[in-house]
This record gives sequence, structure tokens and C-alpha cells, in this order.
Amino acid sequence: MISIIIPVLNEQNYLAECLSSLSRAGCEVIVVDGGSIDDTVAIAESFGATVLRLGIANRARQMNAGAEAARGEVLLFFHADSRLPESGADSIRQAMEDPEMIGGSFALGFYPSQPFYSFLAATSNIFCRMTRMIFGDRGIFIQADHFRRIGKFPETVIMEDAALATAMRRSGKIIILPEVVTTSARKYVNETKIQALYRTVWAYAAYRLGVPAEKIKAGYYRLNRSRP
Repeated sequence: MISIIIPVLNEQNYLAECLSSLSRAGCEVIVVDGGSIDDTVAIAESFGATVLRLGIANRARQMNAGAEAARGEVLLFFHADSRLPESGADSIRQAMEDPEMIGGSFALGFYPSQPFYSFLAATSNIFCRMTRMIFGDRGIFIQADHFRRIGKFPETVIMEDAALATAMRRSGKIIILPEVVTTSARKYVNETKIQALYRTVWAYAAYRLGVPAEKIKAGYYRLNRSRP
């Protein structure tokens, strides 16, 4: 069984479409709430998801808590503003039939459809296929036993997905499936193209250079704080 783990905080505008995309997957769905004050929890419950009320808004801690509660042999960590393709769960099952495969991810697309967002997704997909690096906005799946063996997500404030992906690359075989997970481009909406490119590149470059997580987070969200 696949257990899909979704960390949330005030995601009422996106969660229903995410859960709808998962409804035909035949998976356990666990929503881990970080303290929402909107209708996020009610929406999750209406779809029959298991809801964990962690009350701590830290994505890594939320996902680790979801993994602890999961019953599946494979874990899929998924964002609340993402949508799983119809064949996504079956593709994971097929990939994991390889006894050497520890996990992987999907190709990335953005919605709404715009040429610049398509360009960002295409360049990200090329980068990930060349480097075998994967990130949370495209979904990350992994054998549950292997997830626990490599130490779970580091409970940092940002780049927890990159840290897990780095550990995965070093410890076993991973795959990037061709099916496309579409994710909201909301973080780019009020930015110029240059700012969006900066956001896309800077956080990972800083992570690789060993910049402390708090400084990466401050730089990554600085554009958001400066919006009118």
C-alpha cells in the first residue's frame, strides 16, 4: 500500500483539488495539520483523509509525524497545492517492483498554464533528470523502511526535501517518472521573471554551499515580505 502524506497550514483554497486528484489512487491519505485556522481540516475530513493535528507549522516535522502513523510500505510526500496524475499511483507501484528501487519522484508542471511557468518547469525537469535531484513540489516517494533507515526528514526550517533527496541518491536507486505532477505557481504570481528565476536557483545553490537554513529561508521568502 502507498501512504500519501500531506503537510498543511491554511490550505483551504487548494486542498480539495489535491485530495480529489488522489481519490482514485487507492492509497491511504494522511493530512498533517500545522495549526490551520481556516477550513483546511474540515476539507480533509470530508474527503475521508486521516487527519493528524500536530499544531506545529514545520513541514519536516509534519511529514515525519505522518510517516510514523502511515501503514503503507511506500510513502509519498505530497504538497497540498499539487495534483497527482491519474496514473501516478500505479506508476509508483510498477516502479517499486524493482527490488533495487528505493524511491523517486515525478516530472513537474505548473498551473495555471503560462509560457513562462512552462519554461520554469521544463528547466527544472532537465536539471532533476541530469542530477537525479528531486524536490517536494513534484512529490517524493520512498520505501517506508528505507525512509526510516536513512534518518527521515531533518527537522529544519527549509530544504528538508533536498536533504532527503541527497540521502536517497547516496543510498540507492531512484527514478523520476515521466508522469507530471502539476503544482500551483502561486509563489511566482507577484514576481518578475528575474525574481522567479532567482527564487528557483538561489535556495538550492545556497543549500549546496552550506548556508544555514534560517538564512536560506529568510532569503527565499524576502520577496514575499516585500510585496505590496
